Amino acid sequence: MNIIEINKLNYLNVFSDFSTSFEKNKLTTISGPNNCGKTTLLKILSKKINSNSDIIINYNNINDYKINEYYKLVKSVIPLEEEFINYTVEEELQYTVDRLFLNKEEKNSRIKSIIKNLYLNGIRKKEIKDLNDKEFILLQLADSIITTPKILLIDDLSPYLDSEEIKKIIIFLKSIISKYDMTIIINSLRLEDIIETDKIIIINNSEVILEGNPIDILQKDNILNKAGIKVPFMIDLSVKLKDYNLIDEVELDMNRMTNKLWN
Repeated sequence: MNIIEINKLNYLNVFSDFSTSFEKNKLTTISGPNNCGKTTLLKILSKKINSNSDIIINYNNINDYKINEYYKLVKSVIPLEEEFINYTVEEELQYTVDRLFLNKEEKNSRIKSIIKNLYLNGIRKKEIKDLNDKEFILLQLADSIITTPKILLIDDLSPYLDSEEIKKIIIFLKSIISKYDMTIIINSLRLEDIIETDKIIIINNSEVILEGNPIDILQKDNILNKAGIKVPFMIDLSVKLKDYNLIDEVELDMNRMTNKLWN
């Protein structure tokens, strides 16, 4: 079941008759070469950019929503593009959760979970104006996730967070999808970070060139390389070793790969 349907999207010179869809209650990655429109697409879906194209969000046309209703339904995290009105990280999260129709126990539970899973405990008392870029982005994520929107859009985090940090965040995101009935879309240029997402959609030249399970898609190195997309080293190595019948399946861990080859 799709929660987002994009039909023949046109926008400036970025998209021409572009169509795709996103499944409900899935964590989907959008990837593609630089300047293929990944961030623009998220901004259109978040209504930061207006488009008159046919886009269905949660079974209604995107243009039929009142803006305040839409911003409750869809939250977006565009790194560093946010303003907060409170002094500290904890005060900002408390302010956000206090605006939700929740009992005190649930409010406290959400704040505690967010602080733990997004590694905010060390900066919870820190003033927002003193946060570095990584800390600020983690607060952006926390402030959006804590409202449990139906759709969460996250632009590329790889310039600000390392691979291990992003992988841990993805594990957390997957754990809350069914709990809160969420659909999450994340952009990523660094493909090794998103192996554990449910699905990947590769776009280039205003079309979907590949889509499916990340491991399966990342083995199509000929198509990815032709589109100018760097294949993660361990995936690339696995594909080559499979071609020579040295291994049977893709291996992402170098130590396990070494053991397989020696044995």
